[in-house]
Amino acid sequence: MSGDGRDDGRDDLSAWPRRAVDWHILLREEDDDPEVVKHFEMWRAADPARDAEWRQVVRTMGLLRAIPDDALPVAVPTMRTYRSRRWRRRLPGIGLSALASVAAAAVAILIGPEMMVRWQADYATGRQETRTLELADGSRAVLAPESAVALDFLDGHRHVRLLKGEALFTVRHDAARPFSVLAGRLTVTDVGTVFDVRLGGGHEATVAVREGRVSVQESGLREPPVFLDAGQAATLHGIHLATQAVDPDEVGSWSTGIFVAHDLPVAEIAAALQAYVPRGRLFVYGAKLRGERVTGTYPLNEPDQAFETMARGQKAHVMHVTPWLAVMSR
Repeated sequence: MSGDGRDDGRDDLSAWPRRAVDWHILLREEDDDPEVVKHFEMWRAADPARDAEWRQVVRTMGLLRAIPDDALPVAVPTMRTYRSRRWRRRLPGIGLSALASVAAAAVAILIGPEMMVRWQADYATGRQETRTLELADGSRAVLAPESAVALDFLDGHRHVRLLKGEALFTVRHDAARPFSVLAGRLTVTDVGTVFDVRLGGGHEATVAVREGRVSVQESGLREPPVFLDAGQAATLHGIHLATQAVDPDEVGSWSTGIFVAHDLPVAEIAAALQAYVPRGRLFVYGAKLRGERVTGTYPLNEPDQAFETMARGQKAHVMHVTPWLAVMSR
């Protein structure tokens, strides 16, 4: 409750920032507001990791002053627009969008793309970690290891941005509020379904449908959407969308601890297994071996054994150079 008796929403803890960069923006404008300062100190003191995050933001913003404006890249827009809308209601006319863009650019330059993903994400998983999210609309998302998503469920929206990795979605259908997933340049819109979305390198993205139907569209084009039913998949390579048939029972099989490969390169399977290795790296030596295509089923709870099994199938062997490096070669 504000001093003039109006309810400004500040008694609702969810209305306050959750990340250090947002506190930095808010405190720049309201550092003389004791209510803001009090909640900031409460947020910071609740977890040592938050204090470390705050110190990193302060350091980043200090270094930013030394970077010429023309050296800053254009920030990639994210689906975290609910945050700027929230603060814009409270802080009209402060140019929050510009501040947020500069902050995002600074993070990208100074602490790298991996940390940038973490800053944009609402939820992220590490190596060997899967996570089930119960979303605000009753839908569900299961994140694969080393994956990250940003959510926008404000003002009736149902948008998810897959920032990294892979996720299996079980959507509660609502014709009045479409559920959409943005993965790179691929936009997937639910028509009542269970589907899996994977973001690869070079803006490659794949969607596969287990149940129901989705529409798929390349975000930058005006081409009509492509509809996929259960047992169908589509992969976006650049601006080319290729469809194929899949076994619906195998869609999202990683969520049950099984990786199913159909005519995939050895290197791609090794990369999938890598996310389940507790420590160290799996490496495939030789361009020819890396590109050989394999079909098989591999247990994700034993990724090292799966790597060995794949090697035997390709008449290769695995050498453990150190406890942290396993190399497949011929």
